[in-house]
Amino acid sequence: MNTKLIIWLLFVSIIFVSCEDSLTEEPPTFISLSNFYQTSSDARTATDAIYKALHDGSGNSLYGRFWTGIDVATDDVVTRVNKRTYDDWFSHTIGSNHVWLESYNQYQGLWTGIGRANDVIKNVALMETIEDEEKNLYIGEARALRAFFYFHLVRAWGDMPLVVNSITSVEDYDLPRSSVDEVYEQIIVPDLIFAEQHCADELHTGRITKWTSKLLLSEVYLTRAGWRRTSQGQFVQGDPVNFALARDKAKEIIDSSPHSLITTPYVNGAHTTPACGVAWLEGQPYSEESMFEIGSVNIRGVGSFLSRDCHPSGTGRDYWGVNNNAKPLESEGIDLSIVDMKWPLSPNVGGISLPSPDLAAAFEPGDERRDWAILTRYITPEGDNYLAQPTFRKHMDIDYFLGKDDTSFLNTQNNFIAYRYADALLIYAEAQNEADGAPSAEAYDAVNEIRNRAGLGDLIGLSQDEFRAAVWKERRIEFCAEMKRRFDLIRTNRLFTETENMHTTWTTALGSATDYSIYNVLYGTASWPDHEWLFPIPQSEMNLNRKNNWIQNAGYPDVVSN
Repeated sequence: MNTKLIIWLLFVSIIFVSCEDSLTEEPPTFISLSNFYQTSSDARTATDAIYKALHDGSGNSLYGRFWTGIDVATDDVVTRVNKRTYDDWFSHTIGSNHVWLESYNQYQGLWTGIGRANDVIKNVALMETIEDEEKNLYIGEARALRAFFYFHLVRAWGDMPLVVNSITSVEDYDLPRSSVDEVYEQIIVPDLIFAEQHCADELHTGRITKWTSKLLLSEVYLTRAGWRRTSQGQFVQGDPVNFALARDKAKEIIDSSPHSLITTPYVNGAHTTPACGVAWLEGQPYSEESMFEIGSVNIRGVGSFLSRDCHPSGTGRDYWGVNNNAKPLESEGIDLSIVDMKWPLSPNVGGISLPSPDLAAAFEPGDERRDWAILTRYITPEGDNYLAQPTFRKHMDIDYFLGKDDTSFLNTQNNFIAYRYADALLIYAEAQNEADGAPSAEAYDAVNEIRNRAGLGDLIGLSQDEFRAAVWKERRIEFCAEMKRRFDLIRTNRLFTETENMHTTWTTALGSATDYSIYNVLYGTASWPDHEWLFPIPQSEMNLNRKNNWIQNAGYPDVVSN
């Protein structure tokens, strides 16, 4: 992460905690919103505070740990058998009091971000010490982030209140739920249109740019063209005109942005990272491919928990052999056992976000993304070998697993890339095919650019239906572990069909030395029910909003407290 941005984030984490606390009196050092917004530096600090709602260094922040739960129990993501947090995900008995909803800050954290964005939008507009162009840059970032938080809310929970004002009275937040369409039309879409007009025209270095905004808007249009379940329980398909809007917006990025795919592997001694993985390397943040990257650094309170939670087992046993004394690399002249080749650190086994055997089975032969994205063997630049059970490489800080100095699961420095140039390519390919009735040469070029990078041949001569299925498969492979699978399955009306009859066991056909499963025993045993297209509104929020006539999402019991 950019060093200056780190300093600001550390600073704002102190300032804005004090601003948000409920105080009965103001001490002499209290900084209120009314006197804070004085200089450009103040406006930047306030805007950077919004980003901290994405990842604040705590285990409960959105992209720091538990948002991985959005894809758990799909065909891509599983948990260890002894990790019980997501039992209700696998049995499909999620309730409104679940700890993920009430204690892990996934729902509430999004509102923290919206509240901070509203403060910036209001107060920066009132500043008389900076020019309008600079004001609009900060407001543009704030509005894009507000749209991003609302986009998460409507896809995961449905109808939401329209909170667009800085909170100064009860009336600003004591509101009924508005329909998803109203949230899109009054907040998400206009916010992103404003942001694409006013945010910086440059490569992404940690903050929202005009190109980030365009990419988010293209995905919003693609999502609105697809399927969803309303909070009242109806299944509805969006207006197909949105496919053309998604196509055109993604094409703007392809034609005019400074972004591109990384196509050159990274070679460091005996270690080679294929081109598809270079953007995720710990020492090379904010590449030309990255369009919305959430930073983590090796500082307590600004690091990520993902490395802990993606770790499946203390050794590579089962995948590499029946016991720890097996020597699976003897044929290469390596006379070491599985236990000899365990990670030096022996990291804590989190095991709550692991690649499924079904995901591994989806890769085509020769796809370089398979052995990189689902890591089972790591060779250091010095030539040392480490073996693991299948692990999401995108969630790993290799320095932490190698036990390097000053690393801890509390502050690993693996950034998380929420959006990349590959998103623009695949959004364009899918949307063009749908909008125009058949894939164009440019749509083929877009998807084949990604396939070629992965060592695969071109797609050619496909019908509209065949091309659609091929793009959906490319999205699954290219974006695995990027917390997009559940939402993709929903908008394409495949949540039920793709989670039936899944591969639940690692087998020799999938590269394992043994047939084994370490996963939740409920995985793949229960069909995905209709009402779980949405999560329930947290019960505490329901209780607080009785007077606003909030009704729980259809299919979930509304637990009325006394």
